[in-house]
Amino acid sequence: MNNINNSHYISSTDSETLYGSKEKCPLIEVNSPLFHAVIAPQGAQLLEFTPKFQGKKSEAPWLWLSPKAIFSEGKAIRGGIPVCAPWFGVNPLDPQKPKHGFVRTQPWALINIIESKNGSVELNFQFTSSESDLPLYPHRFQLDLKIMLSDHIKMSLTALNLSDSHMPFSWALHSYFCVEKLQDVHVSGLDKHQYLDAANRDEAGKFSVKHQQGDIYFKGEVDSVYEDVGIQQTIIGTPTINIKGENCPTAIVWNPGAKLAEQMNDVGIEHYEDYICVERGAAFNDSWSLSPGSSKTATLLLSKQ
Repeated sequence: MNNINNSHYISSTDSETLYGSKEKCPLIEVNSPLFHAVIAPQGAQLLEFTPKFQGKKSEAPWLWLSPKAIFSEGKAIRGGIPVCAPWFGVNPLDPQKPKHGFVRTQPWALINIIESKNGSVELNFQFTSSESDLPLYPHRFQLDLKIMLSDHIKMSLTALNLSDSHMPFSWALHSYFCVEKLQDVHVSGLDKHQYLDAANRDEAGKFSVKHQQGDIYFKGEVDSVYEDVGIQQTIIGTPTINIKGENCPTAIVWNPGAKLAEQMNDVGIEHYEDYICVERGAAFNDSWSLSPGSSKTATLLLSKQ
């Protein structure tokens, strides 16, 4: 892995060592004076992030990684911040294709590391689609993901169309956040927005269209897609986290609730109250369309209020 041997804060490890998994999937651990983090090269997925106070891990973790997460080559890891692309959710043309695309289950290349004296770290990952991906998605493309970590998280995602035709592209940074009490946590910043309610569908299977009234609370399954949203939402809980996105017009808010969680072998009814997802991206009517050779960049900033 690029530059790790010369790093002050970064080391190579694996899922067996950190989490006791059956398979030994490679991981990157970052221990800086400002934070502790774990990243999986598969999917360039930030799995853990805990800020430090005076150099010690005394603050609560921001990101939730399921205690039942499955670490296996080519399998999605439940938690952290997966990159869902080149489509979000069920593929609109073929529901048999992998949900949330395929880049989250493939290895990314770590192409650069930048460390500063104050303890901030930037890791640059890159994914380039291959010939074998074309049956799933008939466009060649490249993704660059910058993960910038200090006392906050900043991520920058750039999509480049390498094909000779217009490329429809939808995506989300599927962020899982720790919560102390699910019944008390709520999300602000989406009041009066119309949303697609994926937890309630009509007879044809289409999402119900509803209007948000006030903050979002979690009293059952929540799976809501908000299009053309404002820059910031806030998770009001412990900790309280501000979520700011640029070129991220879609917000998705999700918690499976007890009934669905019981059917999820990497969550279970015992863990669904430990997290919520507040995701930013460009999906559904907000999806990107990239002309041949063109690119587009979005940024996500997570900070403590």
